[in-house]
Amino acid sequence: MMFGQMRSNKSTALVVGVVIFLAAFVGLAYNHLEPLQPNAEATDTELVPDGSSPPPSATPTPDTSAAEQALRDVYLQSLMKIVAKPNDTVVRQFGTLDIKLPGEAYFHEPLGENLCIIDMDSRPFTEPGHIFDEQGMSWDDAETVHGLAGGVLNHYVYAKIHGYKYYYINLESYEDRRDSWKKPPIMSAILKKHDVCIYLDSDAIFNRLDLPFEWLMNYWDINPVNNSLALAADPEHKNNHDKFGKTYLNTGFIVAQNNEKTFQIFDDWEECPNDGGKHPECTEFRTNRPGKPTDQGGFGTFIRYDYPKDIKELLCTEANGFPESKSGCEGKFIKHVWTGKNTYTKLIVGQQLPGDLLHAWHKQFLDDRKNFFITEPDLLGRPPKVPEAEAEAEDEPEKKATV
Repeated sequence: MMFGQMRSNKSTALVVGVVIFLAAFVGLAYNHLEPLQPNAEATDTELVPDGSSPPPSATPTPDTSAAEQALRDVYLQSLMKIVAKPNDTVVRQFGTLDIKLPGEAYFHEPLGENLCIIDMDSRPFTEPGHIFDEQGMSWDDAETVHGLAGGVLNHYVYAKIHGYKYYYINLESYEDRRDSWKKPPIMSAILKKHDVCIYLDSDAIFNRLDLPFEWLMNYWDINPVNNSLALAADPEHKNNHDKFGKTYLNTGFIVAQNNEKTFQIFDDWEECPNDGGKHPECTEFRTNRPGKPTDQGGFGTFIRYDYPKDIKELLCTEANGFPESKSGCEGKFIKHVWTGKNTYTKLIVGQQLPGDLLHAWHKQFLDDRKNFFITEPDLLGRPPKVPEAEAEAEDEPEKKATV
C-alpha cells in the first residue's frame, strides 16, 4: 500500500488531531506501565508459543518520544493495516485488481517470529544519512539520506508490521573472497531457530508492506514439503547467463525453509569456492569481475544443478527488478534496485514512509538495535578476528611469559 503526501488543510488537521490524541493517550498509559525489560541476549529467539503474530505495535523505549510513538501507531493501525490473512484466496487492491492464490494454501496462520528477516553487511554505515547514523534520517535533509539505508529500514518496518523476527548481522570480511559469500553460513546459523528465513540485499525492498509473507509463500507455492530455497530469476541478458546458457537466480532475495536439505545446500554453497572442493571451477567466483557475479555465480553455475528439485525459481517480474530498469522485471512484490540505488530506492521508500514517518521509524530502529544487531563472531560462537599487527603485539608478551 502506498500513499502520497496529504495536501488539504482539512486532512492535515485531522491527522494532526489524531496524533495529538494518541500521544496524550499513549503518554497516560505508559505512565501506568512497568518499563519493558530488554532481552538478556540478542541471540536468544523467543518464539510466539502458538506461532501467531502479536498485534501490530511499535514498542516504546525509554528514549522514544510519545509523539513519534503515536505517529508509528497511527501508521501500523490505520495507514498500513494488514490486508489479508495467509490463506485468503483473493487479495483485492483498493477494491480492484484481484490477486488470486493459484492453488491450495499451505500456510493458514501467521508465523510470527517463526519467520525471520535477515540483513547483513561488513560496512559500518555510520556516516550522516546512513542506517546507523545516530542523528537519524529525515526527509528534511533528503539529499543525505542513503538509498541502502532506506532498504534496510524497509525490511525492519515490514517485520514490525507482521510480527516477524528481524536480524542485522555485522559481518567480518573475508581475505580471499567477496563478503557476499557469507550468506550461506549466516543464514544456516539463524534458520535453525526458525521455520522460514528471508534474506534481502539492502537494495531489495518489500513493495507491499501490507501483504503478509505467508500469503506470498502460498501464492508462490513455497513450503518445506516441496522445496528448500526460493529465488527469483534475473532479467534475460547475456551477462546474466551461466556457462550452460541458463539465466542466473538472483541471490539478493532468498527464501529458506527449515528442512534437512536446506542445510545441505547451504554447506555445499559455502564450500563451493574453496580449493579442492566438489566444483574446482567455483574458485573463479571468489571475487567480483565485470560479467562475473560472485556467490550468485557459484550458486547458479554449480549448486542449483546439484539440487534441481529443491530450489524453486520465482518470476523475475514478481520478485526482482523495478520498472525504471526497463528490463521486463517490474518487482511486483519484491523490488530489487540493482542500478541507481541512491535514487530509485529513496523514491520507493519515500512513498512508503513519507514526511516525519522516516525519522520516527529510523529512531525506533536505532533504539531497538540492542535486540537485533549481532556480530558474526557472536552469532557463530567464535572469537572475533584480530588484525595481524594487533595479533603480533598481543602474542609477544605471551611468548616472553612462556620462556
